[in-house]
Amino acid sequence: MRYLILILVICSALVSSDSFAHVDRMKSMDHSRHSHMNDEKVKGITITTIQKLTFKDLGYEVGKLPSSWESISTADVNIVSTHEGSYVVSATNSQTKKTIFFKIEDDGEVVAISESNGFK
Repeated sequence: MRYLILILVICSALVSSDSFAHVDRMKSMDHSRHSHMNDEKVKGITITTIQKLTFKDLGYEVGKLPSSWESISTADVNIVSTHEGSYVVSATNSQTKKTIFFKIEDDGEVVAISESNGFK
């Protein structure tokens, strides 16, 4: 019985070591790491971030936004420029006529939000 358990442990160790041998190869096959951004996704990320900012300060320069920003739509969001794997997006509050700018990386991460377009 002891030998049977020993053989099972050795076999399972051999099988699992083969699956861990190619972890780096599995990362290259991970499709979520590839950018599938387009204008609609960038606008959606912008609107979602604005809605979050109406509830609390997320640590960006603009701070917590007033509740008038809750009614923003895709018509109020424009892509200003795209370069070097990032998007610069403007969002205008139609009620207050204020505009804020977003810098969004190609992976969907919001890097910065500002009241002026100083992104390069």
